[in-house]
Amino acid sequence: MSRSVGLTRGAVMPRTTQQKADQDPRAHALREILDDLERITDDLAERMLKQYLESIPSYRALPDVTLDQIREVNRANVRGFIRSMRAGRGPSSEELTMIRESASRRAREGVPLSALLAAYRTGAQIAWAEARVIIGDDHQRLAAGLDFATAVMNWIDEASGAAAQAYLSEYERLASDRETSRRDFLDGVLGGELTTEEILARGEALGLEVAVPYGVAIAAFAQHGADETLLRNGQHRLRAMAAELPNADRSLVVTRGDEVVLIFPAEGEVDGMAAHLTSFIERAGDVIGAELSAGLGRPRESITELSGSYREAAIALAAARAGSSAPLAVYGEVLIEELILRERAVARRLARTILEPLDQHPDLLATLVAYMAHGPSLPAVAKRLYLHPNTVAYRLARVKELTGRDPKSPAGVAELFLALRASQLVGGQPDPGPAER
Repeated sequence: MSRSVGLTRGAVMPRTTQQKADQDPRAHALREILDDLERITDDLAERMLKQYLESIPSYRALPDVTLDQIREVNRANVRGFIRSMRAGRGPSSEELTMIRESASRRAREGVPLSALLAAYRTGAQIAWAEARVIIGDDHQRLAAGLDFATAVMNWIDEASGAAAQAYLSEYERLASDRETSRRDFLDGVLGGELTTEEILARGEALGLEVAVPYGVAIAAFAQHGADETLLRNGQHRLRAMAAELPNADRSLVVTRGDEVVLIFPAEGEVDGMAAHLTSFIERAGDVIGAELSAGLGRPRESITELSGSYREAAIALAAARAGSSAPLAVYGEVLIEELILRERAVARRLARTILEPLDQHPDLLATLVAYMAHGPSLPAVAKRLYLHPNTVAYRLARVKELTGRDPKSPAGVAELFLALRASQLVGGQPDPGPAER
């Protein structure tokens, strides 16, 4: 329900009390102001549009057909305001419906909300400036002008509030549709469901350039199984912050499961993009308050080949999540991880065969993990685990006894390292146990 415009007593009367209003000089003066404004409605609508074009950059980019629609909206708003003042009310439900529909169109056209609200303020300023000229120095009109100014502010407050609400609702719907379109595009590319022509057409519609190379990066929480709320909020922040990356306007950011996938033009050096992504992941992790990991695939000459870059980025991400020294892993620099992930069944058998004897000995497993990360210096490993070096030596001897692999020999180190890495990547990361804590 529209609220009252909040006029002072006697300023505006409903039509049913028009005769009483005729006996009130102040109300009569206000009615004369409205009559004069009504006669120049078309001129006001045109002047409002002209001022939008001069002072609001995003309106200058709109096509003529849209500007014609905006001119009609201006005209309808002026008439609606005059009607509301004559009736002693705020915008009617029909007038608010028109305002909401217009705001939704601006959202679909890409006009920023700030620009839309600026247009409403500009329109109110022009209406008040014209009313001030009409009022002049007449005593009764000056008094009525106070009522007019109050009514303008209240009407604009309610109208712009309805416009903002409709704009945001439409914007959220469009954002959801765009996200769905991006995800469908990526799923179609990865699943081989789209033809070459469809990939090119949809990619171009989503803002990708079909004539330049593109690469894929995938970001995610470093640890699997993040809280659902933290995951969604984190992904939202990542998508928003991705606008800071180079060529963001020519890139595509897609949420897919627990991943945020970035499809970016790769015209420069991969090392340069890797540096930007590393800095981005570190900053985003600080903002979100959680450790993030990312993987970077090799660029492809066409967006029709993005599935290959995505698979490589997924392998690199798995390596980063499994304990890479940096938040970003680059495909081609994680060859052991690639080998393990491409031969998952063999890798699982390797991990199970070598590490299964340590399942009941978490202290030995923790010591082996620390030794692989910080050895071969026994004092360094002992310091890490808060143990005596002799205790570390004893535990490594027990590892050799149980697994048949000597942690101090090159062959034993290779097999044990591969088994641990395979367990992290495809068989679940081993629990370090109490000794590591």
